[in-house]
Amino acid sequence: MRQYQEEYITNTKNLIELVRHKALAGLQKSRAVREIRESNTRILRENLIPTLDDILTVSRDDIDSLVEFTDTLMRLGLDAGVRYYICKALVSYARVKEDRNLLIKELYMTGMALFGLKNISGNSNDGQLCWKMQMVFGEAAGYIRSYDKIEDAETRGYIHRSMGNLALGLTGRDSKTAERKMEVIRRSLQVLTDPAYRQKTPELPWETYLYKQHQERTTLMEYLRSGEVTARIVGEVMESAQYVYDRQVENAREKGVPLEARWLHNYYAASYYCGVYTLPELLHQLEGVYASLSFSDYSANGMYGNIYLPQFYSVYAAKDAEMLERKRPVVLMMYRRVAEYLKHVPLGEDRDKLFFYVRGSLAAYIEYPGDNCFLDYVKEVTAGRRPEAYALSCRVAETALRILEEMMAEMPGRLLGIRGTQSIQELMERREEIKKFLYDCCILRNVGKLEMLELYEVSSRSWLAEEEEMHRAHPLLGRKILSRCDSTKDLAPVVLGHHRWYDGQGGFPEEYHREEQQDAVLTDIVSVADYLEKGFGRNGDGQAEENGLDELLRQLRSFSGTRFSPYVAEAAERCFFKAACPKG
Repeated sequence: MRQYQEEYITNTKNLIELVRHKALAGLQKSRAVREIRESNTRILRENLIPTLDDILTVSRDDIDSLVEFTDTLMRLGLDAGVRYYICKALVSYARVKEDRNLLIKELYMTGMALFGLKNISGNSNDGQLCWKMQMVFGEAAGYIRSYDKIEDAETRGYIHRSMGNLALGLTGRDSKTAERKMEVIRRSLQVLTDPAYRQKTPELPWETYLYKQHQERTTLMEYLRSGEVTARIVGEVMESAQYVYDRQVENAREKGVPLEARWLHNYYAASYYCGVYTLPELLHQLEGVYASLSFSDYSANGMYGNIYLPQFYSVYAAKDAEMLERKRPVVLMMYRRVAEYLKHVPLGEDRDKLFFYVRGSLAAYIEYPGDNCFLDYVKEVTAGRRPEAYALSCRVAETALRILEEMMAEMPGRLLGIRGTQSIQELMERREEIKKFLYDCCILRNVGKLEMLELYEVSSRSWLAEEEEMHRAHPLLGRKILSRCDSTKDLAPVVLGHHRWYDGQGGFPEEYHREEQQDAVLTDIVSVADYLEKGFGRNGDGQAEENGLDELLRQLRSFSGTRFSPYVAEAAERCFFKAACPKG
């Protein structure tokens, strides 16, 4: 690898360690993170980007260094975005140079980079990313027709991998997509079990390829109770579940360790969906798995069982209203333990698994009226996993409340209608209720970022266009998270609109329409408060510029009536003036 590539990898590793560092916090950590991001961004601009721009003219040594660079990034699980751009360039180079072996490998590597982006996108851009994955994996897989003309065993391996990975791009929840995915897996399994292919390339890890395909087929189990599946699909999914289970039992026996929770869960769930277990039997089995876990186990298996398994348990219990009520004590106990467990997961543990399981813990939370509150749970998760961002949210909330108080004192008529108020008297009587609602909106305005923690926590450079698009989807993801439960659904419109401009001509997302929202003024307040606090450089993501008060107020005035409500901007400026010039 070139020196700049080694430096980039070192910087990226250092940033991850910095994020894990407990003793470093607040502005100190934020500035240190920013310095690494600026350094890596400079490295890319001065070295990598010029190379990619002239990819057809660079030396073969440069090509080999890029290949080694992306291979290392993939092996370390780092920076899918940079990998994607390099691999795309290498694909172009291989096409022009008619290097078939390099082309097949880099098509596969491009698909894997896209899969990495998909995994951090929080389903914000699934359709586009999955379509691209199918294109590149499909092209590489198509070389199965030229198999005998390709002598390189490694290249043949990338063809088999790409055939199997075509299924990764089929993630829709409809029966049509499920059928397509099943057909892709059938074709891959047909090739993997064909003795002719094994004889042609005996050195390939055939059993590993076969195992991965069976594992992928078990993901179809959720379709088995849709009422539209055939007996053939049921049998095939159960066959794969049994195959994976048997392999994992064998591996656990060889290592002398218990079978991991996820393999037990997958097998029990497949047995339920295939009609072997009844719902009570499935829940009983999962309770046994859960009871066997250690609450202080922060390994990947421990995080799966303590964070992710409760989500599945509640989903299964919710399939029957009577069962859900009967299992209320169990579900509530699991939820309490998840919140407590998340507070104690060390920062140094497997971040990818942790982020994935945190997303899962938000996806199917069930509220029992009077017993548990999703609002409180989300606050705990946010505070526990993004403490710097949570601290910023508290400051945004304080600023928003000062603006609200100023408007209540000087222009209460502009607030009429929020939370359904019909008179100024009612507005004043419900002052504390409205303040609490606004406070919660500020605290959870960026809750959608919990779906994309990798993007905010461990990004070691400026965002690429695809990543910027993911970021712009966080209000939509926030609305999705909050709309599910009664305690948070009223917050969802404010969270959706806090980055949309007052005049509707800018910002994001376009799905927010101010004129349709009862609490639009509160959204306006959150927007201004968020802008001001980030403008001071107090950004929980470590990516904001620092500005003085005079500059911020100048910007506030310039955006009044366009980006920001003129009345909210006016109230905010008065708040800062009063703070700077107190009476007496």
